[in-house]
Amino acid sequence: MNNLSNSEKAAAIQNSIETNTLLETGLLHPTRYKQHNPNVATGRQAILDLHAQMPHEKIYTNVVRAFQDGDYGFVHVDYYLFEPTVAFDIHRFEEGISVEHWDNLQPTPKERNPAGRTMTDGKTKATDHHKTAANKEIITRFTEDVLIPQNWNEIHTYFSNDLLIQHHPYLGDGVAAYVTAMQEWKANGQPLEYKQLHLVLGEGNFVLALSEAYWQGKHTAVYDLYRVEENKIVEHWDVFETIPPIEDRKNTNGKF
Repeated sequence: MNNLSNSEKAAAIQNSIETNTLLETGLLHPTRYKQHNPNVATGRQAILDLHAQMPHEKIYTNVVRAFQDGDYGFVHVDYYLFEPTVAFDIHRFEEGISVEHWDNLQPTPKERNPAGRTMTDGKTKATDHHKTAANKEIITRFTEDVLIPQNWNEIHTYFSNDLLIQHHPYLGDGVAAYVTAMQEWKANGQPLEYKQLHLVLGEGNFVLALSEAYWQGKHTAVYDLYRVEENKIVEHWDVFETIPPIEDRKNTNGKF
């Protein structure tokens, strides 16, 4: 499989869960596979053991989006693992083999959001590959200048009027709806507080930002995927996962 791109390799690894062929792909390093999912021990054997426990009569994997950024391949996936699940999976490759993995998983909502959207529908193909670096910088600035300080007065710098196609499971479309929700959550004592941006990956007009946050008082990893058009954010997907306390983690590699 060394002729595959890093996005194709990341997709192949995740698709192998359904076919139970992870070992056969040869895409996980046998001794250096570093795991950042805190609920799984590090190393290739741990992930093989986890797959063996899954209900294979129910499992499906649908890689909806697949992108790459240098040594990284990252995918947006609709799963049935132990339950219906939406996830982002990231692999870092060396010499064509994954040596490091991050993910964020969230149970699939039973209903569509107020705009009638799911967590995974919408545009899937990257364009404007020559703008990758510029689009990553836009999302970096948006996260650090607006989301972390909750500086809502600056939010319209990053959008065209109220245009925002929203896939968050609780929100409808529009910038105003997003800001209102953030303010209401805070007023109700259940704020979404972004604390630190850890990694930004992109391909063309799609950019994935990995942030550490607190959501309803819980230590949370937030993966935000944005689609950027003409230097403005136009579409947004996300996945939230609570980070377990250190004593409950199965590896010491850190969520990020």
